[in-house]
Amino acid sequence: MSSAPTFSFPVPPADLVITPDERAALYFIPQSPGGMPVSEEMQQRLQDKGLATPIREDGRRWLTELGDRARLGKI
Repeated sequence: MSSAPTFSFPVPPADLVITPDERAALYFIPQSPGGMPVSEEMQQRLQDKGLATPIREDGRRWLTELGDRARLGKI
């Protein structure tokens, strides 16, 4: 008999505070045509908090696992 899979989710830092504006911006990362523009300053704030990646090869930032969990309201 096989055992059930276990999942490991990233644990947010105890001092992580996500403002309402930051949480709203998570829905628009990565940037795409027709989407709400997210300022470079906001993208950098999300990156500094570990919620978004540095700029990748395609020129965009993407959400980290932690950022995706925050977007979904799990943290």
